[in-house]
Amino acid sequence: MNYRHGFHAGNAGDVLKHLALAFIIERLKAKPAPITVIDSHAGAGLYALDAEGGEWRDGIGRLLAHDVATWPAAARPYAEALGQDPMLYPGSPLVALRLLRDEDRLIACESEEEVAEDLRFAVAHDPRAAVHRRDGWSALRAFLPVKTGRSLVLIDPPFEAADEFSLLADHLAMAARRASTAIVIGWYPVKGRQAADRLHESLRQSGIPKVLAVEFLTQPDHDPARFAGSGLIVVRPPWQFDTAMAEDLPRLLDMMGRAGTGKARVEWLTGETLED
Repeated sequence: MNYRHGFHAGNAGDVLKHLALAFIIERLKAKPAPITVIDSHAGAGLYALDAEGGEWRDGIGRLLAHDVATWPAAARPYAEALGQDPMLYPGSPLVALRLLRDEDRLIACESEEEVAEDLRFAVAHDPRAAVHRRDGWSALRAFLPVKTGRSLVLIDPPFEAADEFSLLADHLAMAARRASTAIVIGWYPVKGRQAADRLHESLRQSGIPKVLAVEFLTQPDHDPARFAGSGLIVVRPPWQFDTAMAEDLPRLLDMMGRAGTGKARVEWLTGETLED
């Protein structure tokens, strides 16, 4: 499965990923300690939607048909991070930088030289950002744990290799163990249930406490030939993240015209239960 950042920019998978990232950053900012965001597979940082694939029309395009004032509360930090030009869509490094404070930091890794150069241009002159051209999997071991403050790790691989679900499971667990207080997020595509269910079971057996799975599906997920949506694994999510996703993702599906075909799932794999 090939999941190139640019071609898919702004699609429903990005909506879930960037909404969750923005929500969690806002929660972390409630405390004064500095935040370091590590983005392991960062991409180019900024995408001109009219020059990319058309998937954004069924993702952020459907949401932007509604006034952002009507978006559910969990999506408002995401709306803030989108900026003034809806056709210039921010990737995860820019979503983070637009919400981080002066004392916070971003470490963004990208293995492809041309893409890394685009990312450097996108974050140019921002002293909070460091761009590293290197393999994202090895970067997690290199940069964790951070020396000061709190850490938020985003693992968003391209899913171009057959073993990337296994790599994701292994590196989620590794990152969680190396940084014992970090919030660790892993994104994955849903195309049939088999790979996603194996990932969930691996994490249930990992011994890592407080692991939450969130899925945002715009299509039924039983057909392995169809891309149904995407999911996130969140290790140590902030307080009320689970209830916010359970309440507001179905509302977003309705706004996107997918309430009849889609589904939002929020499930603790280890350690917690949804609040009553």
